[in-house]
Amino acid sequence: MRMLLSLKTYKIDFLYKLRETKAKEISLHRIYFNFYNINIQVDSDCEVVLQFLEKHFSVFKSVATNNKIDFSLQVFQKDPPYELIPKIVSSMQTLNSVCYDHDGIRYCDYYGDLLVILNLKLNSANLYSQNISKIHEVCYLLLLSRVGKKMDLMGLHKLHAFSVSYKDLAVVCMMPMKGGKSTLLMEFLSDQRFKIISDDIPLINIHGEILPFPLKIGLSQVPLNLKVLNPETNYYFMERAQYGKKQLLSLEGLPGRIESIDKIFSKIILIEAFRYHSPTSKLSNSGYFKTGKGLIKHGVVGFGLPMVIEYFWEVGIEDFLLKMKILLSRLIAFSGLLVRSKKLKLFLGNNPSEAAELIKKYVIENYNEI
Repeated sequence: MRMLLSLKTYKIDFLYKLRETKAKEISLHRIYFNFYNINIQVDSDCEVVLQFLEKHFSVFKSVATNNKIDFSLQVFQKDPPYELIPKIVSSMQTLNSVCYDHDGIRYCDYYGDLLVILNLKLNSANLYSQNISKIHEVCYLLLLSRVGKKMDLMGLHKLHAFSVSYKDLAVVCMMPMKGGKSTLLMEFLSDQRFKIISDDIPLINIHGEILPFPLKIGLSQVPLNLKVLNPETNYYFMERAQYGKKQLLSLEGLPGRIESIDKIFSKIILIEAFRYHSPTSKLSNSGYFKTGKGLIKHGVVGFGLPMVIEYFWEVGIEDFLLKMKILLSRLIAFSGLLVRSKKLKLFLGNNPSEAAELIKKYVIENYNEI
């Protein structure tokens, strides 16, 4: 029996290595990204896939490096090789995919539309599909998930919020999905005094300080008063499986409006926003308990963060200990943020412009006291 299992394991490993060898013989295009010294390499036989990723992560585009590649991804626009999945029981099933784990390799089957083979030992993955829209979405989430886990282990944690800077002050606004983050952010972008820290996920370090994580911007509508460089290329779309088509804006279209990723913000206004069925908005002080609950939801647990469980959670005692380390680090980081920030709550009415003006007025009038 042991001999048969050993032969089966050898066959699976051999097929996987054979597939990797053949991939190297195909003409692939290559790009690099550097996320806070996490080096990523992406190869694909479909150049449009790389163009999408360059628009998403434009601030983090990098060049070839002699440093260690922390995660590599190969993307193939071809039929998924389902014959490589071993005949084993699934280890995880979500609305998006069904996954199979065997000997350090995770096979994620997107119900016949796309296949990802994630090698957890080598920190690499191969992705196969004929569906460009699906490739686009899964590549984005896969990279954010793997990078997010590595950043977590470095003590850099994501918060589901939008964030802008005013001089050396970070304004952070936590909102649920569909809460109106991008609409409110557009109101700040119309004011040259503010720069983007992140549309969706600013980073929190172990000291509770804010670090920029500027990615593409999701738009509910195209702002008429926003000056965008090369709008014909910097406005684009992503087709999302669960949420439909979304218009996006690459940060390459907003030169001079993006905060430097070398900056660290220790002066912080932290706002939790709630929908308010009213023509007007209200901004008021909040307390440790109320804001702390929001940080647990939007940061420690991370509801709404753009990542997927298939590429973040692993199995085994070693990864369990890593997850405990991440949880402890998140609790320390978000506790630090809670203590050091000025805590407010926003009841967001039906007029985003008016709500943004309320926040701007507060920021400018209280800047010297924070």
